[in-house]
Order: sequence, then C-alpha cells, then structure tokens
Amino acid sequence: MNSKAKKAKKQAVINNSTTNILSKEELARRTAMLQEGMKAATWRELETNGKFTKNDKLTFISDDMLIIGCDIGSEMHYVRAIDSRGRELSQDAFPFSNSSEGFQSAKAWALELAAANDKHQIVLGLEPTGHYWFCLAAWMVSNDISVVRVNPYAVKQTKELEDNSQRKDDRKDPKLIANLVKDGNYGMPYLPEGLYADLRRLSMAGPADRRPDQEHQPPAQGDEDLLSGIQGRVWEVGRGIHPGGHRKIRGGRPEGYLA
Repeated sequence: MNSKAKKAKKQAVINNSTTNILSKEELARRTAMLQEGMKAATWRELETNGKFTKNDKLTFISDDMLIIGCDIGSEMHYVRAIDSRGRELSQDAFPFSNSSEGFQSAKAWALELAAANDKHQIVLGLEPTGHYWFCLAAWMVSNDISVVRVNPYAVKQTKELEDNSQRKDDRKDPKLIANLVKDGNYGMPYLPEGLYADLRRLSMAGPADRRPDQEHQPPAQGDEDLLSGIQGRVWEVGRGIHPGGHRKIRGGRPEGYLA
C-alpha cells in the first residue's frame, strides 16, 4: 500500500470516529431532553375521575411512547421494547437484577432506546408475579416511567400468536406483555405511598390478625421474603396502631412471630 492510500485510510478512520463521537453526543443530548419531559401516569390521574375504559387505554398509548414488556422473576427480570405499531425496537430481551442497581440499568437501557427512536414517554407493562413486582413498579413510577399490569391469563392465552408455539419463557413473555399493553389490554396498579404503603402490609406482619387456628402456622414463603425486606420500618410506624407493634425485631420479624 503506497503512502497516499495509507493517508486516505487513516483519514477515513478519523472521520468515522468523529461521526461516532457526534452520534454519542447527540444521543446524550436527546436522553437529557427526554428525562426532562418524562412524567409517570398513575391510577390517581387516570382512574379516580371515572372508569378507565378500553378506548381511554388505547388513547393513552400514543405514537411517541416506548412500550416495554417485563417478565417478573424473584431475582431476575427480562424486558423487551416495541413501539405503538408493534415493531420491536430492542434486539433481544434485556435481563436485569431485582435490585436498585438492576432498576437503574433497565432505565438507562430504556432511555437509550427511547432517545434513539425519538420517543418522548415510556410505559412499562408487567405480569404481576407474587410480590416481586412491588419494588420495581414503585421505583419506575418515582423515576417518571408509567407502570401498567396485564392479566397473567391473557399472557397465557396469547403465547401462540408470537410463534405458533406453546412455549413460554423469560425471553418470549416480555414481548407478549408489551403487545397486550399496545392493544389496551392492561390495568393501572394501585401503588400506595408513604405511610399507606407501610400500613397496607402491616396487617400481615403479626399474629394478631390471624384466626385462632392460624396462630401457630408459619408464614407463606412470599410473606417471609417480604417481611425480611420490610424489617423494622413497618413496626416503627405501627407502634400504637397495631397490637404487638411495639415488639422488638429479631431476624427481620417481630419477636414471637413464629411459634
């Protein structure tokens, strides 16, 4: 290769890298503008003034909205993204952990997709599984991402529409969920805030709520996991409100909770 050809090749590489840098800068600028204009819609705005009908749900899903379907797991969640026409915008399912770090990575992934495809709002649809979706939904709403939920039975009934297969897995389900949201087949979850969120779970946290024949039964696994996360915060709030709320916490549960 002569010196002239080498020089031309080097110049092409420089121009290429400059284009990549500019595209990253543009993507960062769009992402910043997107975050400023995002706003999460909640049940309080959409359902308290009257019934949230099917037509209202279809109207809510606008052309400038990124629709994300999320399959909930106890430790890992999977998401895929589509637009309002059902065209997939994500290359594959994006996995993230059920933790604040995982939620942050999912938000960054969604923002990048939305900015790259000129979307101005984001809605996350999920299939509620036990209590594992509570933290994710609350975190997303507090970070200006709307959250809706779909009926697990509807997901099961539509699984053959995607690939004519009965197969149901963590990578297929997110797209099924996103398509249900696109078609208006979803509901708005009720997410209590502050003291109301604590009181909602307080009645499950102690044996005073149980019938006499349930007094010595251990809690279900879901309650066990949830109580471990709540720990002493609920009981601090519940002092003077709930019988037995003053008892000390040992191992994430009130003393004497298990017989």
